[in-house]
Amino acid sequence: MSKDPRVPLVSFTGSSRVGALVRRQVEDRFGRVLLELGGNNATIIHEDANLEMAFKACTFAAVGTCGQRCTTLRRLLIHEKHYDYFVDKLVKAYSTVKIGDPLEPSTLCGPLNNPQSLAIYNDALERVKKEGGKVLYGGKRIDRKGYFVEPTIVEAPKNAAFLQEEYFCPILFVQKYSTLE
Repeated sequence: MSKDPRVPLVSFTGSSRVGALVRRQVEDRFGRVLLELGGNNATIIHEDANLEMAFKACTFAAVGTCGQRCTTLRRLLIHEKHYDYFVDKLVKAYSTVKIGDPLEPSTLCGPLNNPQSLAIYNDALERVKKEGGKVLYGGKRIDRKGYFVEPTIVEAPKNAAFLQEEYFCPILFVQKYSTLE
């Protein structure tokens, strides 16, 4: 589509790297582009947050659609007052997530959509480990037909480079913050 002169406007949502390629190809033929790139949505759990409401919203936003939409929750910044409680509650919830056929009403997390997505998931976890991140839950492929993986929670060091990437897989990065920062 990006090279086809019959398409006057190309809209693309995805990584900044692929978006730059699409933009160049469309602009080379004097077409127009609409790009939504590199989203890494975050939620901040403040000291005075409604923890139950935040917990339900964050769990679904991070796990639903197996992290493969641009609006997936990817980063969670939690006030130090609630950090241990909230992360412990997330880990417990992740251990109960039904992973399976997305057409089944009780399924919350379906499969990744292709082998490339599985490679992105695995590569992201390798990078996390190399850059000082800690897997708190998940991080494994599920042994069954398809590209099923465990939704994963990663404790991310402050200013970790891997936080600048959008992975399109079910990895949630958690960080503690203080009001003094």
